[in-house]
Amino acid sequence: MPEERAVPLLNAIEAFNGAGVEGALPYLDPEIEWWAPPDWLEDRLYRGHDGIRRLAAHWTQLFDEYQLRLERVVDVDEARVVVLLYQLGRIVGTGDRIEAPIGYVAEIRDEVVARVDIYFSWEAALEAAGVAA
Repeated sequence: MPEERAVPLLNAIEAFNGAGVEGALPYLDPEIEWWAPPDWLEDRLYRGHDGIRRLAAHWTQLFDEYQLRLERVVDVDEARVVVLLYQLGRIVGTGDRIEAPIGYVAEIRDEVVARVDIYFSWEAALEAAGVAA
């Protein structure tokens, strides 16, 4: 069942939503590779817990509020899942709200998240993982 394979990532998302980046870190491999979307303007690769902290610090400069809402989990293979989410937030200084799709292609190893590749569309995430929409 894909949800079972995705449990470490789903736990990380839930912890992030409730307690921020520090709450999510126990579910992430200390050597995690977190790949930003291909059209991301900052660094593409955030490595390890310190890299995740750097990414989160950047995100908090952009948003007063930011959460992820799960839409769907798709099984890929023995180690990978695609997680389709909505990003929900309020942009700093404007009060403008966003609700946008985002897709994670995640590799789970030894019950922690070892790698995540992020895409700004569900279609791109599914295509990258070789899964039909």
